[in-house]
Amino acid sequence: MLLLIGLATALIYGLYRYYTMVSRYPRGPMPWPIIGNMFQQDFARQHLTSIKFAPSFDGVFTLYTPGPVVYLTDYVALREAFVERGDDFAGRPDNIVMEELLIDFGMGKNLMEEQVLSSVREYLDALDKIENKEKVDLCWYIQLMVGNIINETLFGYRYKYDDCAQLINYVEDFQKWIGDLAKSPEFVVGFVAPVLLKIPFIGYHCLYKHRDNMRKICQYIVDNVQRCMDGYKSDDEPTCFVHAYKQRMPNNSFLDDDNLVSTCNDFFLAGHETTTTTLRWAVLHLAMNQETQENLRREVHAVVGRDRLPRMADKSKMIYTQATVLEVQRMANILGLNLAHRTTRDTVVKGHRIPKDTMVNGDIHYVMARDPHFVNPERLDLADRVVAFSLGKRACAGEVTVYSLARVELFLGLTATVQNYHILPRDGEPIDFEPLPMNILQPKDQYIRLEKV
Repeated sequence: MLLLIGLATALIYGLYRYYTMVSRYPRGPMPWPIIGNMFQQDFARQHLTSIKFAPSFDGVFTLYTPGPVVYLTDYVALREAFVERGDDFAGRPDNIVMEELLIDFGMGKNLMEEQVLSSVREYLDALDKIENKEKVDLCWYIQLMVGNIINETLFGYRYKYDDCAQLINYVEDFQKWIGDLAKSPEFVVGFVAPVLLKIPFIGYHCLYKHRDNMRKICQYIVDNVQRCMDGYKSDDEPTCFVHAYKQRMPNNSFLDDDNLVSTCNDFFLAGHETTTTTLRWAVLHLAMNQETQENLRREVHAVVGRDRLPRMADKSKMIYTQATVLEVQRMANILGLNLAHRTTRDTVVKGHRIPKDTMVNGDIHYVMARDPHFVNPERLDLADRVVAFSLGKRACAGEVTVYSLARVELFLGLTATVQNYHILPRDGEPIDFEPLPMNILQPKDQYIRLEKV
């Protein structure tokens, strides 16, 4: 009897302590002890989490996985947190999973416009050579256009469209990796109880198999760095990032070979997949929005003409095109799960208290998909409030580097395509806008029609 009373007392006290902890955070769906809200989430489709819960709360709510994660799901909350109170949210989660797998997009190298234009010309030449333009999958044409820009910048060479197996294998392996990660809810064990990762079987299946697979994928980068270094001469003017990095190593103790490979890998992963995925969605949305596509083409022809490719200098004269590119980013909305922030002190957002050292997810996917500011969020509305790269001090580092590249690629790639081709859906084959179940929301492989302008 005493044992039962003791167990009951311990259980009641444990529940009291747990829900006292819960009361310190913004309200959300009621969590269960130990497991939190884990069984109420779809880890393969994280972007659906806020769609499920956000309407019941005021732009701020907490989910437990089973540790607390605060979600910010409207523009006002995002701006207050990451801009007005930016220092309060400037931390990064201190966790072994983050240390092992989270990519640091800390690159500072822009690409020259001429490199982008050169790759766009090769892309258009490849489209011209397609014999059956009634059934075209632009996936690999876009992948190679973007991949060649990054490859040339980092390693000094490009692939030919009929000889690019290495790049295709790298992309396919990476896409499989992020798909496997999205379908692995056991991954959250590292966030919940990092100490369990020290147990061999648990650690391997929850984390280390994913880390090992990523290392195999990144062998592509290692091989390219080594290949690039075979032709390196310290006295020559650098023609690629690897050579420029190597040239500066003797005078900077922070630069070494391991960091070189890591930096190239970060740049490739950050700059390739996001831009190609956005352009693939852009093609599908323009195929379904012929009026927008025609207005875009009309402006391109009026400002640029048909005899040369658009350049970034034309951008200031192309207001409709600028708005379309922004809206394409919003409609593509490819990040199902944003990079996590951590509060550096106790703070408040929209009147909700958030304790120090809390993980915070600024859900930019939900904002761009559901913000009432957009007149019709299911169509190309040419509205603002596009926050594809988040806001504030911990905004995607691509704002400085990869985003600069992405803006050039999106603008030149999209305008060059509609300048030269009508993008059309295939008769009897409706375009499927349901994304694949992964955290970078990719479109399914599908065909469109191309007609030369």
